[in-house]
Amino acid sequence: MQNKNIYDLLGKAEHNASIGTNLPSLEKLPVLKRVIYKRVILFLFKILRIITVNQNDYNLSVLKILQDNINTGFDNALRFANDKTQLNTRVTDQEVKIKSIDNEISYLKRNMDYLKNSLMQLDRKLDNIFSGSKKDQIKESGEKELKSIVKKFDADLDSLYVFLEDNLRGDRPDIKNRLKIYLPVLEKSGIGSGDMPILDIGCGRGEWLELLKEKKINATGIDNNKIMIKTCRDFGLNVVEDEAISYLKTTRDNSIGAVTGFHLIEHYDFGFLVELIKESYRVLKNEGLVIFETPDPGNVLVGSHTFYLDPTHNKPLPSLLLKLLLEAHGFGDISIMNLHPNKILSKTGESISENIKSLNEHFFGPQDYAIIGYKL
Repeated sequence: MQNKNIYDLLGKAEHNASIGTNLPSLEKLPVLKRVIYKRVILFLFKILRIITVNQNDYNLSVLKILQDNINTGFDNALRFANDKTQLNTRVTDQEVKIKSIDNEISYLKRNMDYLKNSLMQLDRKLDNIFSGSKKDQIKESGEKELKSIVKKFDADLDSLYVFLEDNLRGDRPDIKNRLKIYLPVLEKSGIGSGDMPILDIGCGRGEWLELLKEKKINATGIDNNKIMIKTCRDFGLNVVEDEAISYLKTTRDNSIGAVTGFHLIEHYDFGFLVELIKESYRVLKNEGLVIFETPDPGNVLVGSHTFYLDPTHNKPLPSLLLKLLLEAHGFGDISIMNLHPNKILSKTGESISENIKSLNEHFFGPQDYAIIGYKL
């Protein structure tokens, strides 16, 4: 539209530039007037032509230059717009490619970690196979040695579990940020000093231990996954490779300020869980506490689906059951912390009915909970 207006103005200017070079039309005048006027106009035209002819040529030259410049400007603007569009398209394509490459790098890194851990396990396995003394022990040891072999086979799954944990548990900074919610609980109880140390059972990759170390809180972690233990030691954390109950049984009475376990208790059967609670109570000092965090089966999606993404899980544990188990073994002042609701729940307004609100809470409510109990 703007281009059309400019060219219309140029057309009018070109027409006006020719004024004085052509005779005006006299067709509508009577014959006698037309003859007289024509002679007079011809006389005047010859006189004016001397003045206007050069001006007319100049005007047309200026208009020609102006029109050429305008055409050039429009062509440049069009080329610039096309170049800009092509550049934006190329930039967008590159951004998509970069994002795709980042995703591939992350995927390859996770798989490299898995392969590295698998090679460590394979190397250990080959050492056992080619050990002549090991063969003799297998022949002579009977059932006891067979159980030991099964145990070693389970250890070969360490690298696979680490791979699953890295993909399902969440990033290390995210987990550390989630665990900060427990720091005020420790501070309020004065736990974490030299005479009130913390024992973290099933410490895994050590996010909780790392957070405690940053806060200068005295803590030790135990785990039976060799790769997890190595990861913790690489971070300079205080860890022991052992089984939970075995370690607790070697721990003195009334010597620990807090026993913690995050996504631990759902891995064990009922008898083990009872023994864990009994031993935890025994080793705790008076006013010491336990913190156990576990998936919340009160969330339908957790209880029916996401809980089973970890093949080492045993059974979901309702919070009421765990509360009663702690009470039965002497713990008091027990509280439940509901954790990590699905973000969808926060988007359901206040105007919904009670039935819909209840359904939302069961499907999109807390995905985990923590139980806290004190040795009074």
